[in-house]
Amino acid sequence: MFRTVPTSRLLIIFSLVFAMMLVAVACSSDNDGLTKAELEAALAAQKPAVMPAAPAGPSAAEIAALVSGAVAAAVEDAVGAVPEGVSSADIAAAVEAAVAQGASEGLTAADVEALVSKAVEDAVSGVSGGPTPLSAAQIAAIVDAGIAAIPAAAVVEIEVIVEPDAPVLVGSPHITTDPQGGNIWPSIVLNNVPSSFQEAPMLAALVASGDLPPVEERLPTNPLVISPADGIGKYGGTWFRAFTGPADGQNMERPLKDHLLYFDTGMTDVQPNIAESWTVNDDATVFTFTLRTGLKWSDGNDFTTDDIMFWYNQMLLNDEINPTTPAWAVHGGETLLYEKISDVTFQVTAAKSYGLFIPLIASVIVAGPHTRGDSGGGGYAPSHYLEQFHPDFVGLETANANAVAAGFDNWSNYFLNRNHANANPDSPMMTAWRVTQSISTSEWAFERNPYYWAVDTDGNQLPYMDKVVLTLAENLEVLNLRAIAGDFTVMGRHIDIAKLPVFLENATAADYRVQFWKQPQSGIANISFNESWDGNAELATFLQNVEFRRALSMGLERDQINEVFFLGLGSTAGLCKGFPDPDNPGKYYGEDNVQFNPGPANTALDALGLDKKDSSGFRLLPSGERLVLNMPGVVAAFEDYVGINEMIGEQWKKNLGISVEVQGLERSLHSERAAANELMIQNWESSGRDSVLITPTHLLPVAGALFTDVLGARWFDGRDNAREPVSEFIKEQQVLYAEGISTSDPAVYLANAQRVVEINCEMVNPITTVMNKPTYVAIIKNNVRNIPNSLPFSFHAQTSGNGFPETWWIED
Repeated sequence: MFRTVPTSRLLIIFSLVFAMMLVAVACSSDNDGLTKAELEAALAAQKPAVMPAAPAGPSAAEIAALVSGAVAAAVEDAVGAVPEGVSSADIAAAVEAAVAQGASEGLTAADVEALVSKAVEDAVSGVSGGPTPLSAAQIAAIVDAGIAAIPAAAVVEIEVIVEPDAPVLVGSPHITTDPQGGNIWPSIVLNNVPSSFQEAPMLAALVASGDLPPVEERLPTNPLVISPADGIGKYGGTWFRAFTGPADGQNMERPLKDHLLYFDTGMTDVQPNIAESWTVNDDATVFTFTLRTGLKWSDGNDFTTDDIMFWYNQMLLNDEINPTTPAWAVHGGETLLYEKISDVTFQVTAAKSYGLFIPLIASVIVAGPHTRGDSGGGGYAPSHYLEQFHPDFVGLETANANAVAAGFDNWSNYFLNRNHANANPDSPMMTAWRVTQSISTSEWAFERNPYYWAVDTDGNQLPYMDKVVLTLAENLEVLNLRAIAGDFTVMGRHIDIAKLPVFLENATAADYRVQFWKQPQSGIANISFNESWDGNAELATFLQNVEFRRALSMGLERDQINEVFFLGLGSTAGLCKGFPDPDNPGKYYGEDNVQFNPGPANTALDALGLDKKDSSGFRLLPSGERLVLNMPGVVAAFEDYVGINEMIGEQWKKNLGISVEVQGLERSLHSERAAANELMIQNWESSGRDSVLITPTHLLPVAGALFTDVLGARWFDGRDNAREPVSEFIKEQQVLYAEGISTSDPAVYLANAQRVVEINCEMVNPITTVMNKPTYVAIIKNNVRNIPNSLPFSFHAQTSGNGFPETWWIED
């Protein structure tokens, strides 16, 4: 069943189409990018088979005069000047020619698409020696300017089918359902090493030519043995994905999981990984790790405890690499002590009981150098490669001179860049695939690591797939269109859940299936109030007031957010559902706060001294200044945070008289402003509440968190530019966290973890909107095998890493 939506302007219907087509034009000089023809084909697949005929609109001459001027002005604004060799008159002529060419049949939306595309293409990419092609945002602005120039009265109202109703999602044959007989997951097999080993044909050829040692010499004596989810796979093929730029490192850090220890697929049990075993003393202060004997880096050099100690002595303890010691590496007020026992054994000692240390080693918090190397973390590093960049080995003068010659300010920045494999393909790796093309290019590429230390139960060295290739898609609309067209092998990150009906409509033609990767008890679009924001002292007192936040929470229409942005697949229950509130019998903590109840909310705001409004109906601060909440949203992220914030702003305006300003920020800029304590409110996800002490930064201010109290987190971490938390709620959370990560008693850990979350609900920070929607809507080619069913999502266990992608394979 389809729903029809009327609009008063025909051309507005196509404005998003224009923007996406013009992005393709701007990127057409990149041979590896999506071509205009491919993008148009993907768009065509979304359109209904029959569209209503467009009625006659303004004349060709009228459109030419209006649009040509708007486009010319917008191009000039975007590039700072009309490109060399192209005048405004030239742009106008190009527009007029395109219009005139199609005017004999009457002007249609397709004509307008063509003329705007032609004008922009001629202006910015067809001129020798002209400026750099426009960005996607600039092109979109030009399109908007051209469309805005057309008189609204000149277009008649029509109805267009835009989306299916939600019921079409129920029972879709293209959505992978959870198995009836239990989970189909891969597993680690201990103490059962295969008697012989095999390798991929591409590696066997290198062995035959003498360019690579035999597989038996490349594997450790006790390789990690993995039993795949469905069965033994076959070698070959390329895993095609997309990424959004240099800040999108997690795109491949997740599946490559370069941790010393790692979790099982269910994300609960810590398992061997690079380290084959570990022990913990009775009071959880001494941890002894044993590496696999015969481990090698991707370049064939030995991996030993010397690589652990190099990281500890030359990186963790070096003030220029780590001016602030990572929070996980400090416990009991002292930095952890690392000591080498042998080439394969090392020991870590904590000043007091550290019951959470082993899960932290297995999690994203510690991870490995592929994940944390660019910041000096990761727990180990390729000493044989990095020594040439470190002053302890080459001298300070030489290290700095080499850095300057390479274009860096100092040796430490150059060192961190060299340790960042995503940016530096020369950096040795311990992952299933190694980087061959930098993340700073338009094609981020990986190839199998010939020294990867894991095999399947038949002795086949993993991974099965030869390569991973990610193409740049700076615009998420383009990325999703390519996914709809079937361009990706497996892609969950950045897939827009709002496009699920379109994915399902195209699943047969594009030969893919859909799988929901869900994170239990996790929030999406959580509204976090930074209680240490100091941009306006008067307004800050309200941000710190739980009754103010409670009123805002009751002014939200969560069902609308859920339906519009998540197709109703999420839940509008609170974060603490299932945690009974002893002071509110029959209800869970914070249950009343997540109900739409604008009457009491407005009464509460009035009682706080916000009872006066201006002529526009917006509430005023006691000083008489309008109360304005600034809610920036990250653009090109996992959800439409800007759109969600705009809807929240409209709801608060209508229901509470609260004014909201929404701004779109690129993710790295958003993070920089958060770290500078410049953001009063953020809208972001939260990890599953059960892992709140492992990955705490979404819900409580510790370990460098940037959400509920930036300065309070710094105070807890012992950093500069800090202050003690104002809120007693937050102080209690910090105490519970410190106790929880220290205890070796599981009951104490679980009780503290639950109480931390209960406090979030009591203090209504963050305000949760939608819970438990599929974190990733994974688009999977039908011929890909061994993907676990179901695959639970986790931040701390780095999904899709917990699906063991090295065992995924492509059937011919």
